[in-house]
Amino acid sequence: MNFHLGNWTPEQCINFLVEKGRHDRFTATGEVRRSFNSTYSPLYQAAYMLGGLQIRSMYKELVDTKKMTPKAFHDAILRQGEMPIELLRAALTGTPVAPDYQPRWKFYGEVR
Repeated sequence: MNFHLGNWTPEQCINFLVEKGRHDRFTATGEVRRSFNSTYSPLYQAAYMLGGLQIRSMYKELVDTKKMTPKAFHDAILRQGEMPIELLRAALTGTPVAPDYQPRWKFYGEVR
């Protein structure tokens, strides 16, 4: 986002991914190049981050509470394939999905 706001150069973005994101320089360069060509929205990478954070939250909910083992959790995600996070969560928790199902994902818990 700092690049799109005019605050950083592509090189600064690469350095950030290497230093803070633990990417190797080759991968970081590819990510920055892909993000800055005109075919991707500035929110493209943010969407990946949000999905990753949601999966981490599910991991805490299911693995840290011993409802699933780490291997069972990862195997289940890979088995489900590509789908919206809320449906993935329903599949992993055994929540029935009716035709009129409404998403109930609460990423940060209750809003106060």
